[in-house]
Amino acid sequence: MAQRTVRRFLSLERRLLANPPLRSAYSEFIDEYQKLNHMKPVGEEMPSESSSTYYLPHHCVVRPDSITTKLRVVFDASCATDTGISLNDVLMVGQVIHDLISIILRFCMHRYAIISDVEKMYRQIKVHPAGHALQRILWRDDPSAPIQAYESTTVTYGTSAAPYLATKCLQQLSRIGSSTHFEAAAVVAKDFYMDDMISGVNNVEEGKELCSQLLNLSNSAGFSLRKWSSNCPHILAHIPAELRDERTVLEFDSTTIVKTLGLKWEPASDKFGFLVPKWNTATVITKRIALSDSARLYDPLGLVGPVIVLAKVFMQNLWRNKKDWDEPLEAELQQLWLQFREELAALDSLTVPRWALSVSDPISIEIHGFCDASEKAYGACIYLRTVAANRESVVRLLTSKSKIAPMGKRKREKKMCLPRLELSSALILSHLYQKVQNNLKTRMKSFFWTDSMIALH
Repeated sequence: MAQRTVRRFLSLERRLLANPPLRSAYSEFIDEYQKLNHMKPVGEEMPSESSSTYYLPHHCVVRPDSITTKLRVVFDASCATDTGISLNDVLMVGQVIHDLISIILRFCMHRYAIISDVEKMYRQIKVHPAGHALQRILWRDDPSAPIQAYESTTVTYGTSAAPYLATKCLQQLSRIGSSTHFEAAAVVAKDFYMDDMISGVNNVEEGKELCSQLLNLSNSAGFSLRKWSSNCPHILAHIPAELRDERTVLEFDSTTIVKTLGLKWEPASDKFGFLVPKWNTATVITKRIALSDSARLYDPLGLVGPVIVLAKVFMQNLWRNKKDWDEPLEAELQQLWLQFREELAALDSLTVPRWALSVSDPISIEIHGFCDASEKAYGACIYLRTVAANRESVVRLLTSKSKIAPMGKRKREKKMCLPRLELSSALILSHLYQKVQNNLKTRMKSFFWTDSMIALH
């Protein structure tokens, strides 16, 4: 693997030399890694052949809109060795502890929202010395100097086990702090998605106390919480100014690298908005481009489900017609997809209130679930109906989920009949309700609606 690793590094070096500003930022990132003792030199100029070592190829991702790290070096632990096996292939990934949908559902129930994130979270977690040799990289600041091997001593971004290891460290911190920082420990246990804390409280004093406990507890473990934001200025006033996030729009993406149609939150208005992707600039639409565009549509709560399902149906039609990946689509299909892109821009102006309850002391909270199906797709949605003391009621869409109707895998296989699709929509609703019930932990009356008599029976 040694020569392949060197060739990859030299290729990266040539690309950086062709872009001096990028190379400078890249070098600063690597230098910071060393100064913080997050990696150390191996002591040998060239990599040696050994079954107990693994060299991580690396490249950079530039995020001009980031208020902290404009450039991030990404390590590729999925790169195969000469044996055809990568480091990620042999690592135990670990189970998913918290999913983003559950966290955002709970986030919608708090009167006052509070979010923050852990600075350099992975790099605050030490890896056992026995694993250092499996996290080696190559680097040199001067192209005329010998190539130097380094070992990362902390959890590395790009390894498949990193999310689980980081989350388990938070779980352990929660257990340790449960006796001294009860409120903060509860939030650390259930309201962190990777390095992002997404939580909230129902009154200002509770918020001040929670923030104080979170700062103390996280700092005790070397996890520095920064970029604090809230829809309540009185809660933020007790956070040091240098730790606050002054942005007016905050994003809830599934990944920190690729911007998607994930949620964005405006603290001032306390409303969710939507991020419309930057589309592929190719003028000719192919199946590959349409699939790439579809992969950018990420709607965690299903708030724009009727829009997203159109893309799913379009892609299914391409599969049904057995289109090749790079075959230009017919003019009619191309125009249809370009029109879908154009109309999707209207989501920029759509906002949804974050706080689902709407009133502080409701006398009644009801869940209303609806399910339905057509020959093309089926799905379900859940609304929250809140009744205030003056008997005024407010209804908010909480979440939804949809699927396209399956097509027969064989020529003679019949499509699924409508009654069966309607029954499938009822099954989706039951699963969706189970997730909502498990996360909201609030006494509510529940009602379920369908116009399918077969499903009702």
